[in-house]
Amino acid sequence: MKNFPYKQVINKYMLIAWLGVLLGIAIIGKAAYIMFAQGDMWARIAETCVIDSTLISVNRGDIISADGQLLATYVPEYKLFMDYNIYDNDSTRRAKLTHKKDSVLLSKLDSLGEGLHAILPDKSAQWFKDKIKEGLDTPTKSGGRQRHWSIYPKRISYLDYKEVKKLPFFNLSKNFSGFHTEVYNKIDKPFGSLAARTLGDVERSSGRGISGLQKQFDSLLAGVPGLAHKVKTMNEYLPVIDRKPVAGANVYTTIDVNMQDFCENALVEKLKEIDGMYGVAILMEVKTGDIKAIANMQRCDDGVYRDIQNLAVSQLMQPGSVFKTISLTAAMEAGRIHIGDSVNCSAGSVSVGGYTIKDASSRSRKVLKVPEVLGYSSNVGVIKLITRAYGENKATQQQFCDDVMKLGIAEDMQLDIPGYVSARIPSPKSMGEYWSASSMASMSIGYSTMVPPISLIAFYNGIANGGKMMRPRLVTHITRNGEVIKNIPPRAIKERMCSPETARDITKCLRWVVSDGLGGKAASPHFTVAGKTGTARVQQAGHMGEYLVTFVGFFPVENPRYTCVVCMRKAGSGSGGGMCGPVFKQIAEYVMAQGNQSDIRDNIDSLHSIPPSLDFTNLLYSNRLLNDFNFVVPASWDNGNGKYVLGSVSVSDDKHAKITPERVAEDIVPDLTGMGPRDALYLMEKRHMKVRLHGVGKVISQSIPYGRKITPNETIILTLGTAKAPRHQAAKPLIDNNNGTTETPQQSVAPQDSGQHAD
Repeated sequence: MKNFPYKQVINKYMLIAWLGVLLGIAIIGKAAYIMFAQGDMWARIAETCVIDSTLISVNRGDIISADGQLLATYVPEYKLFMDYNIYDNDSTRRAKLTHKKDSVLLSKLDSLGEGLHAILPDKSAQWFKDKIKEGLDTPTKSGGRQRHWSIYPKRISYLDYKEVKKLPFFNLSKNFSGFHTEVYNKIDKPFGSLAARTLGDVERSSGRGISGLQKQFDSLLAGVPGLAHKVKTMNEYLPVIDRKPVAGANVYTTIDVNMQDFCENALVEKLKEIDGMYGVAILMEVKTGDIKAIANMQRCDDGVYRDIQNLAVSQLMQPGSVFKTISLTAAMEAGRIHIGDSVNCSAGSVSVGGYTIKDASSRSRKVLKVPEVLGYSSNVGVIKLITRAYGENKATQQQFCDDVMKLGIAEDMQLDIPGYVSARIPSPKSMGEYWSASSMASMSIGYSTMVPPISLIAFYNGIANGGKMMRPRLVTHITRNGEVIKNIPPRAIKERMCSPETARDITKCLRWVVSDGLGGKAASPHFTVAGKTGTARVQQAGHMGEYLVTFVGFFPVENPRYTCVVCMRKAGSGSGGGMCGPVFKQIAEYVMAQGNQSDIRDNIDSLHSIPPSLDFTNLLYSNRLLNDFNFVVPASWDNGNGKYVLGSVSVSDDKHAKITPERVAEDIVPDLTGMGPRDALYLMEKRHMKVRLHGVGKVISQSIPYGRKITPNETIILTLGTAKAPRHQAAKPLIDNNNGTTETPQQSVAPQDSGQHAD
């Protein structure tokens, strides 16, 4: 080791070390030079390589009926923007492409303005030209070119967007033209105005729910938009997700489309007959509290009845005689009245606190038992029974009010819909010196109180349910991406509103109302009905000649399934039994008929199965079903490459499927019979036609015959039904089989005129 050349080796390593030091100094120096001397230049270059963060839109969720039909869904709308930049790292090439882009844009500006005006005629061609040119000439705050310049202030439809994309310059590549959009949701209701106020609306500018279920469940329906930006890497812009989008959830309701449609039509028909101002009809399932239909029809200035306000939950009304049931239930539950009690009503009138209150019906002028008091809707009988039970001093009258409150009539119903107003029940405590000698009498027959229809039906439903008051339910569950994220089970507001014995006795009284009393027009020959009539004169300034008429009850009595309330307001006298009773009967018979339809499952031939067929359907969905049920799909079928494809499917005995795609000519009205509403809606809107749907089920007829040349923006009316509509075999030229859709509580006043009308 004495001869080892230490000096030479050390010198070599020293040289390498110094070279490393010098290289490090050079790198640090270059970095400092780039950061400070060339910082502005590289910042500008980096700016061109990153596209600002943009929202990743999500589809707003759907609202779906109890029978699985779409009540409200989203339709995309678009806002139009221009990006005047060219994105290229090479400054020379970027400058050339920018100059070329500006030249092409300016050369196409006239035709672009004319084209935009033709599609969006509310703005002139010159306006569009000036707007686009303004974006070109207006620098950003940093001195650069505009990246997100709005060229039209409104949202446009998908069909208009497709036409705009075809215009000169806009039809060039997105990277060159810079034409881009923001997508928004517009709510479409396939069944038109059906349950419109209950479903609610969405504000166009913000996409936020502003009424009904759309407002109540807005945060779930809307989802959460994602956030992304683009970075240029290897001469290509790649999206970078900063925040993943969360899809809008679907809300499943208790509404039955057929029941809702029938209730609305029956209500409007009677409103027209009596020249009513507005009406409400609610249908509720007894055991669950599910609202199967909720109709709110109000006469507008043009004479047409529309669902414009949710009167069922927000309108406080003087219930009139239907409150008599509540008064007697409270007294019975307290043990102060019994069903066998009698009261002398032969005078036909009673004096209370300086007021004389009369009975309208001459049939009530005798000694009446409790069922007859309700059956003849005797004001005299109810007032005498309640006064005898509770006395005439404020302390015992306060007990009467407390007993009424125990029934839950003024409870918060905790509805799945905004706008609900709780019932207002007066008492000596709440009214103080304003509580008079006539107050309890007035209250017992339905004046002085204010009750919304939804609270009224909840009480009567509690009687039908053996004394258990259910919360009115509008939504059963909510899903996202097919998974249930929230269950809303049936729930009781009052587990024991009253005892089963009290409920049974009151049911006997209500049954007598329909079988022998003033509610005969609500009776059906097919099943038993129990209910109560009500007629109240409106005590409100400016409306003293108006009446509120009501019938509320349940059916069938032996095993109650549904509770229904029908109330209408009209000018001039009226009768709850005579006017609302027939509407109740129509609804009840329709609903019971639906439940008594033959169940085809009882007649299934288990030995000889019939191969199913699907005529003119969405093959993308059909293919999934075929696979799920282990049918053999032709190898040549490519599943439409994941696209929306229409066609027919037939299946043989050996579980082999035959799939026939159909391509419909774009400029011809196709044969839509047999198609589902969603497929028909898609197909016609794609062909620039407006669609109106009438009825429920599949398309059975169309207003414009198949085979006719399409006129853009023309309206086609499609009638839906359950009848089997054969496909038109003569439509051969259309198909090319080459595999190639709305009173405040009044001071206690005895109803001086209460004997001037009958229930």
